[in-house]
Amino acid sequence: MNKVNVFNNTDYDINLNIYRYFLSHAVKVANIDGEVNLVFSNDDYIRGLNKQFRNKDKATDVLTFPMGEANEGGDIVISYEWVLDRYNKDKIKMTVIKLIVHSILHLQGIHHNYTEKSLKKNYKRMRELYKKIIEHMKGNYNNANKKDIKKNS
Repeated sequence: MNKVNVFNNTDYDINLNIYRYFLSHAVKVANIDGEVNLVFSNDDYIRGLNKQFRNKDKATDVLTFPMGEANEGGDIVISYEWVLDRYNKDKIKMTVIKLIVHSILHLQGIHHNYTEKSLKKNYKRMRELYKKIIEHMKGNYNNANKKDIKKNS
């Protein structure tokens, strides 16, 4: 079962459809077999979660909460406020997509520490997964167009 839910718990006007579409393809490509919830929050909310679950009393960009074992789904919380405050407005969508890809790796059971070697390895995994997701999206788009062409012929 691949169920994807996206929630906006902020005062910002966020186009949730873009992220729902991307996330739905991401969970298929990553073989996540459970429900995945993506929650957009503000800094105060994510700071509370970070303090409660990681004992870090500060806001962060993203937190991922796997549901049990690897590939069983879970929750992704992104502070949209954090992203807006730290990234160029032209790069907001791409930044959020990168955070989603990062979180999907965590839902797959892939974790990292903050050594240079670990971070490089994680960035490589993120790039590989991102490419697979984009290819999957292109394939679905092309297949949908072929079906439409056959129907109209």
